[in-house]
Amino acid sequence: MRILKNFLLLYLFLLASCSTSDDSEVVLMDNGSNLDCSDFSSVFTINLDASGCTVDIASELGSTSLYSESISGNTRTITINGVANHLVGQFPNSGNPNTIATVSETYSMTTAPQLADGTTDGAGYTTGVLFSGVVIEPYTAEFFIGSDGTINREWNITTLQSTTSLGLDCNNAHVQPTGRYHYHGTPSNYIDGLNINGTEMVKIGYAADGFPIYYKYAYDSDGVTLVALESGYQLKTEPRGGDGLSAPDGCPDGYYFQDYEYMDGRSTLDACNGRFGKTPEAEDEYYYVVTDNFPSMPLCFSGTPNPSFSFRP
Repeated sequence: MRILKNFLLLYLFLLASCSTSDDSEVVLMDNGSNLDCSDFSSVFTINLDASGCTVDIASELGSTSLYSESISGNTRTITINGVANHLVGQFPNSGNPNTIATVSETYSMTTAPQLADGTTDGAGYTTGVLFSGVVIEPYTAEFFIGSDGTINREWNITTLQSTTSLGLDCNNAHVQPTGRYHYHGTPSNYIDGLNINGTEMVKIGYAADGFPIYYKYAYDSDGVTLVALESGYQLKTEPRGGDGLSAPDGCPDGYYFQDYEYMDGRSTLDACNGRFGKTPEAEDEYYYVVTDNFPSMPLCFSGTPNPSFSFRP
């Protein structure tokens, strides 16, 4: 009987020891250190179907689209009213409760842009304005919210993702509470109306630092062949490292801007989605490119952005 009792005690001890070991493994998995993120699927999504937009917003508002440009000295001044010169989606919608309105804005930039000593993060800026009369603004005002309700601004939620609907239309655009319609990615219906098909470079606007913006087709290094460019960004392959309570955990899947990293040599475009090369206006100049992969719109400035584009506090 004593032998049986001792055996049971030994068994319970070994069982408890195994349970402790298993619990340690669970904690490590929760912390993300044992996750394999080398081949993780992305939630990045971009709408390239121009037919999804059916609303003539100019007619609905009883207004006309405005893009007015004037040059004085080395300053270009652009005035718009936010009314797109192309079809848009229906607003409000299930992911965006706001209604498009006429919003007059004026921006200034240099006509002789130069590269700065370093880049400027585009967060807090309207990063550019297109000839459609609509601005581009890649970043969002949505961030990771901790379990105690604290906003962690180091983790910015991307608009171009399929996990949380932010009410984007076929132009990868939506509306702010002020009624301001703006692009977060490729403006598909606008591009479709320009008949951009890869047979020529097409300038579609200007960035806040004065450099021009083209849609994805550009001259190859030979200055003759046109190719479709993609950015040099890819998903990170290491776990996010957060605890899931104050910062996100798990594998980078594209839900946050911080899930991506720029890889040298992956593209001829730099981290700001820009490059030097031949354009219809110059043999060699710096310009930005709107691509159909992340981030689509430039996330930073290689030159110095004009303060008129800033909404930083």
